[in-house]
Amino acid sequence: MVKQCIKLLKKPLANTYNKSLESVIFPDKLKIAKVVPLYKTGDTRDVQNYRQIVLLSVFLKLLEKLMYNRLMAFVEVNGVLTEALNGFRTKKSTETALHIFIQNTQEAIEKIINPTGIFLDLTKTYGVLNHKVLLSKLNSSGIRGVTNLWFEWL
Repeated sequence: MVKQCIKLLKKPLANTYNKSLESVIFPDKLKIAKVVPLYKTGDTRDVQNYRQIVLLSVFLKLLEKLMYNRLMAFVEVNGVLTEALNGFRTKKSTETALHIFIQNTQEAIEKIINPTGIFLDLTKTYGVLNHKVLLSKLNSSGIRGVTNLWFEWL
């Protein structure tokens, strides 16, 4: 339905989003979300075997996409991210990371070097991520001022 009304919504949404980014105020109405448990594996009666899926409003998703595009443009232009990072970047994925790993392993074997791999299970990493540390990392990467303060409100 939003797509059908986009011509009418585009200007008010752009104004709302720009005011949010300029004033460092995240609209309270956009903070409302529905949390749905999603079963992973194991005993269905064990709460630990579920992960939370947060269903956000379409308008919040649009605001997130706007901020994501701005942040990615900044980090790409300023070289904030290392080339080794593959997870969420354009034209990179877990498959490209695996390809690089295999290629490096093959080169090491050819040079008669014993390749070593360390594999970590980071399944619950985002659940324990310290927000203050993340804000500090953003600041040290050049994402400061109003933009950094805006993320504090999330």
